[in-house]
Amino acid sequence: MMDRSKKLLVIGIGCLVLVSVSTASRADSAPCEKNFTVEEGLFSRKVYKTWHDFLLFAPQTIFNRTYTSLVKDGWIINSLDKESGIIFASQLEGSPGEGGKVASLNIIIENARNYFEGIKGAVRISMILSVPSGLHESGDMVRKSFCDLVTEIKK
Repeated sequence: MMDRSKKLLVIGIGCLVLVSVSTASRADSAPCEKNFTVEEGLFSRKVYKTWHDFLLFAPQTIFNRTYTSLVKDGWIINSLDKESGIIFASQLEGSPGEGGKVASLNIIIENARNYFEGIKGAVRISMILSVPSGLHESGDMVRKSFCDLVTEIKK
């Protein structure tokens, strides 16, 4: 009887740990997902936006991790300004000679102490993806990519 009780206790604790881990990983990207918006821009261009706040991270750390992740994901870095915390990147679909379409990604990494009174080390990353008509990006895919980037930065 005691053996069965111990087994049930171990199984119960194991299930609790699994639920806690999966909930924590979803909670990491929850603000990114909650802040996600889609807007129709000029000439049927879609604009996807989100932002996420980091506490106790140095802006330079977030900038470096963001830059590294973008390069790994195949983004072309068009320009950047480390001091201002701005990265302009793009991806080309099709070849330039065939009139390839360009998706533009702008990332702003700013000191967020204005949003968090009295908390030093608060940093906000804002991501804006502009996709021209004719490129087929699903909002779910863009949101997942944005939030995956946030998760990668936290590692």
